[in-house]
This record gives sequence, structure tokens and C-alpha cells, in this order.
Amino acid sequence: MSERNVFDAILEHLRTMVSSDILVSNPIISGDRSIFTISSVGFGFGGGEGKSDDGLGAGGGAGAGVTPVAVMVIHQNIPGPEGIQIFTLGKKGEVAQAISTAAESLPSVIEAIRGSKKE
Repeated sequence: MSERNVFDAILEHLRTMVSSDILVSNPIISGDRSIFTISSVGFGFGGGEGKSDDGLGAGGGAGAGVTPVAVMVIHQNIPGPEGIQIFTLGKKGEVAQAISTAAESLPSVIEAIRGSKKE
């Protein structure tokens, strides 16, 4: 197997592992609430080829990690941004901080947009 074929196989496998469903889960319905998990995904891969007295050889590997960073709860019976709650999980990394900041400012952003449409 050539180095190019090894990388193609690794990338194809990563495509099957990493999808938007991993970043934001499908909803879990509980009564009048829809619950989503929001995750951070990281991955890496490497490979190479070489020669020996026996011929050519190539190899590679890949790894991925998924870390849940927040839970979003949407209350179906509470209209507007007031019906959305976001709970960050664990230590606030950059992604969790961004989600938390966005959640805190969402009501004021929506009100600003509504106010500009009225003018």
C-alpha cells in the first residue's frame, strides 16, 4: 500500500467518525423539553513510508477525542430566548467559554434585532 493510499484510508475513516451529530447531538425529548449535548472534537493523524532490504512499507494511524462541553435545554412551552438554557460542563475551556458567553448575550442580541426591525 502506498503512502497516498494510507492517507486516503485514514481520511475516509475520519470522515465516518466525525460528523455534525457529534458536535451537537440529536435531541433527547423529555416532556416539554428538548435536550442537546454540545461537544468539542479533536483529531490527528500521521503516516509514512520507508524502504528496507525486503521492499517498501507504509503505515499510518489516526485518533480522535470527543469532550462534552455543554448541555442545551430548549423548553417548548417558553417562547423566545427565555426558553433556552445552556449549562457548561467541567472546566471552562475556550469552546465552553464561547458557548457560555453566547448563551448569556443571546436575549439582548435578539431584543436589539427586534428593536431595529421596528424602526
